[in-house]
Formats: sequence, structure tokens, C-alpha cells
Amino acid sequence: CYAVSTLQEILKGIFTWGGAYPDMPWELNGFAIRLDNGAILVDPPSPADEDWPQLDALKPIKKIVITNRDHDREAEQFHQRYQAPIVTGVNEAGGFASLMVDETVKDGDILPGGLRVIDLPGKSPGEIALYFDPLRSKISRDLGGIVLLGDALIGHPAGKLRFVPSHKLDDAPQLRTSLRKLLDLEFEVLLLCDGHSILKDARKTVERFLATQP
Repeated sequence: CYAVSTLQEILKGIFTWGGAYPDMPWELNGFAIRLDNGAILVDPPSPADEDWPQLDALKPIKKIVITNRDHDREAEQFHQRYQAPIVTGVNEAGGFASLMVDETVKDGDILPGGLRVIDLPGKSPGEIALYFDPLRSKISRDLGGIVLLGDALIGHPAGKLRFVPSHKLDDAPQLRTSLRKLLDLEFEVLLLCDGHSILKDARKTVERFLATQP
């Protein structure tokens, strides 16, 4: 049984919704990022029925970005509804059980809205993150930088970070190395597709977490 939470505007122009499975101790979140002319969806789970009008109001949906092989969630449902391309990392495209990928991206590519793709291999070969480049994104500039992660880190309990369970983690040392790339970025906000997002001092929180890892 999957419990759904209602769409909320977590930051100006950035909406989140999600839910929880009984066997998972943290929420699974999707994001909708409003652009000047439409929106991008990231790792979208199924919304509550009453949320569809709010999502429809964001059209046109430019891209549906899937950060890793375990986050296909309800991407196909959104793909059918909005006719938007499914986008994932070039090294992850072959890892989906059934989802058809329309476009692939690599490290450094820029998506609409000034979102820069960051390769974070380790949890899986082609895991990607998104960096809201402050030079291209006003909200990121105003907030001191924003990073969005799929499965590279989980926010659980609130304010704390952890890795995904070991049975879903391909290569922990590689992931730790990948995550150190985040410390080269300027960001205060960490949006997480699993668990609780961190809305202030996020870079310091990541730095502290990595310092505890061997």
C-alpha cells in the first residue's frame, strides 16, 4: 500500500509531492520545477488525484528527468499525460526494467532552467544529480545555490544524511568519491528525492557527513 502526500511549494517555483511505502522509513519525493515557459519534473511518484490540476497548470512539461534506475516510479504515466521526453544519465539508460528512455545526458550538460547535470556514479553506474546553477537560476542565486539528488544521499532522519541500503548500493567507495564533487559547488539547499530535504547549511551538512565516512 502506497500512501500519497499532497503537492506543496517547498521553495518559490519548486513543488514537491510524494508518499511512503510501509517497508520504507522515509518518504519518496518527486519535484516539479517551474520555468519561464513550462516546467521540468524530476523522479515523479504518483500524485494525489486532487494534485493533477496543479500539475497540469505547469504545462508544457519540457522534460521528465529520472536520476537513477530505481526511480522510474510513475514516469511513464507522466510521459503519457504530458508527452514529455524521459531523460536520464547516459550510463544509466540501459538499467531500467521497463521504462523507455528518450534522451540521455552527461556530466556538465545544461537542462532547461539552468540545471546542470552532475554524474555521481557509485550507487549505480549512471546516477545523476542536478545543480541549479546560480548564474542561470534566480532562485538558486537568491538562496545560495541548490543541489537536487536522487539516490546518492537520503535525508533520514530529518537533518541527517545516509546512504541507501547496502543491497541497492553498487560501489560505496566510488559513491563517496563522487559525492566529494559536490563540495566544489556553492549551495545552501539540498533537495532529496528520498527523505527530508535540507533547506539551509546543506553544503556543510554534506561535508560533515562525508568526513564521517572512511
